[in-house]
Amino acid sequence: MAKSPEQEHPVKAFGWAARDTSGVLSPFKFSRRATGEKDVTFKVLYSGICHSDLHTIKNEWGGTQYPIIPGHEIAGVVTEVGSKVQRFKVGDKVGVGCLVGACHSCDSCGHDLENYCPKAIFTYNSIYHDGTPTHGGY
Repeated sequence: MAKSPEQEHPVKAFGWAARDTSGVLSPFKFSRRATGEKDVTFKVLYSGICHSDLHTIKNEWGGTQYPIIPGHEIAGVVTEVGSKVQRFKVGDKVGVGCLVGACHSCDSCGHDLENYCPKAIFTYNSIYHDGTPTHGGY
């Protein structure tokens, strides 16, 4: 029997999500994936909302997957690091922009141009390699 999303992704989280093109944000509880060996988990202290977030939550550019939690300018403090993480430690102050992942093997990634990676994973309205949705700035 297949596991439910809550069983596969047991970490509970809370954010503010748009549920339709009105762009109105409301409380949203969700499960996020556990920290992987190459992941950094951090407590979100600040999340900026810019006009591109507004376009996205109102589906003005198309392709919005609801519910959607906007915010791709995020700052916080590291709370956990994966076993293969070397550049960060618990307590470090960190920031995240519009990308949270890439393939790291294509030509674009090889030239430090992850934003052009065909498998780029965006901070929100995107999907991790394991099928888990990304959830923006909470």
